[in-house]
Amino acid sequence: MSWLLIIFVISVVLSPLMWFKQSPRQRHIGELRSDALQYNLQVSLHRRPDARDSDTRLDAVCYQMRFKGLTLQDPWVIHRHSTRGWSSNWRSWNWFGAEAKPCWHSVLNEILINVPRGITAIIVKKDSVGMIWDEAGTSDELRLIADYLDQLTVCAKNNC
Repeated sequence: MSWLLIIFVISVVLSPLMWFKQSPRQRHIGELRSDALQYNLQVSLHRRPDARDSDTRLDAVCYQMRFKGLTLQDPWVIHRHSTRGWSSNWRSWNWFGAEAKPCWHSVLNEILINVPRGITAIIVKKDSVGMIWDEAGTSDELRLIADYLDQLTVCAKNNC
C-alpha cells in the first residue's frame, strides 16, 4: 500500500513538468524560426493579408526581410487566402489593397508559379518584403522563401 502512495505522490509531482515538454510541431516551428535568423529573416505574428480593418487578430505568421536604406512609396499585397480583392495575372492569386507596379511582374511571375503551397501571401511594405507561411514545410522550403524574398528585395532596390 505504501508503494502505491509513493508512486501516486511522484506522479502528482512529475505531471506538471510534462506540460513543459514541446510537441513535435512546436519543436519543428522552433527550428524553422531559429533557421530563419541565418537567412536574415524576421518572423512575426501578422494579421491575415485580407483582414478587414476591424479584424485585429494576429493569426498568420510572416517571414520578412527588411530593406536597408530604402523606403518604398507603393506597398502592395497579393494573396491566395480568400477571394477578397481583385484578380491578378496569376491563377488563384488576388491583389488586395493595391496592385504592384508592372516592374514587379517579371519577378512575381517566377515566384508565384513556383512558390510552396504553404505560402498564402506576399506582402510588400514601405520597409520590408514578407511572405505569410503556414510553417508546415521543411527547412528547404525556408531556404526557398529566403531566396524569393531576396529576389523581391533586389527588385525593390533596382526597379521599383
